[in-house]
Amino acid sequence: MNPELQRNLWLEASPFRLALIAGLLLLVFAAGSVATTGLMNTPRAALGLYWFFAVLWGTRSAALSVVVEIRERTWDSQKLSSIGPWTMVWGKLFGATAANWFGALVCLPFILWPVWHDDGAGAALLYGVILLSLGVFAQAVALLSSLVLIHRQTGNWRLDMFLCQVAGIGAAFAYYSLWSSIRAFRESGTTTLAWWGHDFTLGSFHLVSLLLFLGWALIGCWRAMRSELRFANGPYVWLAYLAYVAVYAAGFYAVFGVEILGNPSAATHGLRATGARLIDENHIPPISVPLALAGLILMGSVYGMAFLEAKDPVRLRWLGDQIRTGRWYSAFLAAECWMLSYAATLIAGLALAILWAGTPAAALAVLAMLGFMTRDICIFLLGRMFGGPKGDFGALGILAALYLLLPTLLRHAHATFLLIPGPHTDSLLSVMAAWAQGLGFCYWVARVIRDRAPRS
Repeated sequence: MNPELQRNLWLEASPFRLALIAGLLLLVFAAGSVATTGLMNTPRAALGLYWFFAVLWGTRSAALSVVVEIRERTWDSQKLSSIGPWTMVWGKLFGATAANWFGALVCLPFILWPVWHDDGAGAALLYGVILLSLGVFAQAVALLSSLVLIHRQTGNWRLDMFLCQVAGIGAAFAYYSLWSSIRAFRESGTTTLAWWGHDFTLGSFHLVSLLLFLGWALIGCWRAMRSELRFANGPYVWLAYLAYVAVYAAGFYAVFGVEILGNPSAATHGLRATGARLIDENHIPPISVPLALAGLILMGSVYGMAFLEAKDPVRLRWLGDQIRTGRWYSAFLAAECWMLSYAATLIAGLALAILWAGTPAAALAVLAMLGFMTRDICIFLLGRMFGGPKGDFGALGILAALYLLLPTLLRHAHATFLLIPGPHTDSLLSVMAAWAQGLGFCYWVARVIRDRAPRS
């Protein structure tokens, strides 16, 4: 048996705690059996308790699974043990949340029985798989967030664990709100979803999406644990994830009324017809729409990883030395996630600008966005170098000023193109301003790395 799982079971799933949870559930279900309507109805109470045990409390237990070891000064000894990264991950993930899952699994039959009675065994089984996957997904996101913040070494454990718990709860609620919207779609007569020119049933598509994102969350926990245990992580898994999210997002091009793969229902009514007309009027190649969606997702990953990753100046200097000496493959193998995301976004953006060459304003806007993105990443790097682990929050404040406050002040002078992609008349000036700032900040970062990072 997994020794880490066994140890956590002894610590978290004590007989007293399990008896306390069982007694609480017994009282709640007994009260719910008396009230046939309202929130105290047994199925509704069971669903609320499932969310409490699996999501609200479960995400906290998962986020604390490693932090508690650091507080009690036992984490270093665990890292020196023979337990591998994957064994450590599922030992922490399912061991630290054992008591939570005991309560959640007791609630599950009371939730699924009405569904079985009304819609059949298939619907009950599907709903059960969704609830179980949703709980594991929320806890995996919380554990992954905690491992990332531990690597950043901010030292503010209370705030960090709260943020990790919020990340897990947010992931669960985001998906569940999407799943619960299926009923509204069905009432409107929509039962399928168009993705890459093919129609999928809403339930099947959302379930497969959840399972795939759950798989990537577990892979992320494994990679973060490998990093924490001082194993080297190559770039290929992150590149595979970027390819996955780019393809996933690009598949929703049909919402804009684009017909690429012969989807006959892609430009029928409402937003789709409007999008198709705008694309046709602006002479935009249809293939560029999925590329633009993929580019937006990739750009989001650039900002997210630039904020989350440590950005060690010594490591950055070593990467620069590898490139200068011609060891490109060694630098590629050691590249951080934000670097790979930036390169992927830059490639997608340049390809999009080429496709939109017939619409100069749109192409120049894309080039300006790439320049401003370069500047923003350099601001994150400088914030980390000057402000330490808390410098990323200062970088967020600077970006808020650059994108929200200063454009308001420059609006009357018609100079907002200096900070954000400008209108049609100022598109070229906006590109020049963006890349002047981006390259200038790159030079500043290079000077700081050279002056501040000690040589190894």
